[in-house]
Amino acid sequence: ISVAAAMLCSPVIACPPDQSTPAAPDSGGDSWTTNLIPARGTPEALAYANAKKSRQQVEKDLKKLRAKYFHGIRNTETRQLGIIELRKYTDPAIFPSLIQIFADEGTDVRDALLDHFRDLKTDEADASIAWAAVFGKDKEFRAHAAERLADRTRETGDVTNRVKWVISLGLRDHANDQVAAAAGLAQQLQLYDAIPMLINAQISQSSGPSRADDGGEPALAYILVGTQQAYVQQLTPIVGDNAVAFNPQLGVVTNGVVLRVIDAVVITYRTEVNAALIGLSTQGWGGQSTASLGWDQKAWRTWYTKDFLPYRHKVEAELAAANAKPSSPTK
Repeated sequence: ISVAAAMLCSPVIACPPDQSTPAAPDSGGDSWTTNLIPARGTPEALAYANAKKSRQQVEKDLKKLRAKYFHGIRNTETRQLGIIELRKYTDPAIFPSLIQIFADEGTDVRDALLDHFRDLKTDEADASIAWAAVFGKDKEFRAHAAERLADRTRETGDVTNRVKWVISLGLRDHANDQVAAAAGLAQQLQLYDAIPMLINAQISQSSGPSRADDGGEPALAYILVGTQQAYVQQLTPIVGDNAVAFNPQLGVVTNGVVLRVIDAVVITYRTEVNAALIGLSTQGWGGQSTASLGWDQKAWRTWYTKDFLPYRHKVEAELAAANAKPSSPTK
């Protein structure tokens, strides 16, 4: 699904699946990277339909609130009154509209909005913070959202499926800023299940567009290496009284090689994603550095299957055994 469409539903009630979006690699755990799809006729689906009908009216009210308290207004007291009004909106269906409408306001308003989501302490609000941390309009806003999401994660001790799904959407996005933000968030929240997606996201490949057409196959560019020799192609006589002249028309002969570029592939090495991948995998592998794997995706996949997964299974088994062991009686 598109980012705009996903923003309207994913933190609250998931949208129908998009068949054009590739499935995320299976990490061996819960399939949290798939869309949380409400079945037709369920209360969740009905709630989403009703929220969609009322959203337009609420958005009009929010735009009026923005114009009254924030837009072009510098008075601190007025802006604080507006922030108090913002905190009255607690319906999860409105959270995406709040982020979108107030995205261009000052830092005080945007931070207050993030604090509002954090104070609600709900799964939908946490997912909205995650959305801001990944798809926020600027780097500062994304960083502030990531800090609040980290606070909520430490408080709850867990990362919910909605938050994980937002991160998976970011890792599958085409924009480098969003992919880097999602990778950093996965590292910050210690989402070891996201490692396969980080492996895939660290290198991006795309085809270059066609911008020229000479009547045949489209070409991206022409590169000429050669020499040009001018010559008189034609003489036009000009006759007057007792006078004759000629108007020469010059031509050019080119001798050399023409390189015609009709296709191109752009490969992007995302250094932020690679750094997040190395940091997260090193931490999850008991502190053993994975920096030597570099950009080799095949080596990364082999390491994940043969080394990392067995190690994590062993660690989890040891933790489960330690928790199941009865404590000794107190003397």
